Amino acid sequence: MAFSLFKFNWQKSPAHLLLLSEFLSPNEKQKFIESDAWQSVLKQNPEKAINRFIEEGMIEQAGISGMLNYKYKVTELKAWLKQLGLKVSGKKEELIERIIAADEENIKRETQGLTIYQCTEQSKIIAEQFQEKEREKRAHFEQKTYQALQQNNFYEASQLVARFENGKVFPSNIGVDWKHYDSKRDVMLLKIMFNQKPKILKNVNDDQMRILRLAAGMMLLWKYNDALKWLPQDFDLDLIMDKNSATNMIRAFAYHKEDMAQHRANKVKKIEINALDTACDECKKMATKTYKLNQTPELPYEKCTSERGCYCTTMGLYF
Repeated sequence: MAFSLFKFNWQKSPAHLLLLSEFLSPNEKQKFIESDAWQSVLKQNPEKAINRFIEEGMIEQAGISGMLNYKYKVTELKAWLKQLGLKVSGKKEELIERIIAADEENIKRETQGLTIYQCTEQSKIIAEQFQEKEREKRAHFEQKTYQALQQNNFYEASQLVARFENGKVFPSNIGVDWKHYDSKRDVMLLKIMFNQKPKILKNVNDDQMRILRLAAGMMLLWKYNDALKWLPQDFDLDLIMDKNSATNMIRAFAYHKEDMAQHRANKVKKIEINALDTACDECKKMATKTYKLNQTPELPYEKCTSERGCYCTTMGLYF
């Protein structure tokens, strides 16, 4: 019978370390046991991996406090305390302690049959170190991506993101097949963003545009919705909209250019513009009309007066 001379060291397996870190907060093991995704990355039955953690003293059954932490949200705990006529302020742990001291009978009923596990003091260190290394790795790749964008090396910037995602246990589930990632579209969008200027930002100077473009590029590649991480704290614009919204306008402009190119390729006859219910009056006025393809207003609309910016979109008509 064949057997391995070497004992598997799960502490060198990112998938096992990620699974362990799931128990830094109280958690139920059943949801991992029934997961095909975890089976795939662990390359073993998740139940065996978890049972091994238990046998080696890495995770243990949580007490009453842990079970309540897992089962209830803060709002639910506050509602419980309110029913008891007790103070509802404080951190989650404080709310739980208050309930434990006051309502033992209901707690037993609410936690009956519930088995929750959490990291031991020993494994907390291992799991937290793993999480810190993962944060450092992401920060490294983000910084390298930013530097590539500074050099207008759009292909390298996109590939850095793909390499990071493919190195994760679970790549980000954002509609991108990272194993077969084709950077052509992202590179095309970046070229628009870095080489063309939306009319809605006509009053922004070149130095400010460079800063906004870099932030917009990071948003595009890393799928952020918030640009503030990539903008200097003292960075300010003399615009109706704030700096985060202004950055979004650069990305929205690139998407508009892409849409218009697609409309032309599809031989669209006319364009209808869709405005949000929350759009400004100028955008709503524009959206009441139908335009010939070559007469379609640029989006985001330069006359937009919304503090959030313009998020109007186009729809092609074939008649």
